[in-house]
Amino acid sequence: MHTLHHGFWIYFFTRNHPNVWQFVFGAMLPDYIYVALLGVLLIKGYVTWPELGSLSPGVLMGLVAIFPWVVKIDLIGHSVPIWFSALLISFFPAFRKVQAFIIGWGTHLLIDAFTHGAYSNFFLYPLASYTVESPVSYWEHNHWFREYRLINAGLMSAAAIYMMYEWWKKRKQIKK
Repeated sequence: MHTLHHGFWIYFFTRNHPNVWQFVFGAMLPDYIYVALLGVLLIKGYVTWPELGSLSPGVLMGLVAIFPWVVKIDLIGHSVPIWFSALLISFFPAFRKVQAFIIGWGTHLLIDAFTHGAYSNFFLYPLASYTVESPVSYWEHNHWFREYRLINAGLMSAAAIYMMYEWWKKRKQIKK
């Protein structure tokens, strides 16, 4: 799933929670490294500003191997044992304030398990090199990506319309 879509969906489901933005930023955490990578690719001249809009995930994944530090950070961010360790730590009183952030991060890992095909994550890193290859992918042609995109876009549109309706209804009540 695209990074912003992770944020959208967790926002939709946690929008009434006081820590909604922690959930949102946590849900996008494992993919922040790709924002840094895009900056490096621009600075080093691997891509240009006009090319950014048409840069496919396949091309981006091909460029990741050039930067081993990106691979390492991606593995850490998409690791269930590392996430679970952070979750356990978040139960200590001193760390409770970041629990929503860590739960958001966990939703990212869960959704990725269902939306990554051949380029699935090594979810047990650093303990093992297993992957879960989903039959569905958000960008791989041989993994139902068109159907996935259509369904996801339709559901996101319906959710956005619902949130706008909610906002409009609440706004009318405030005016009365």
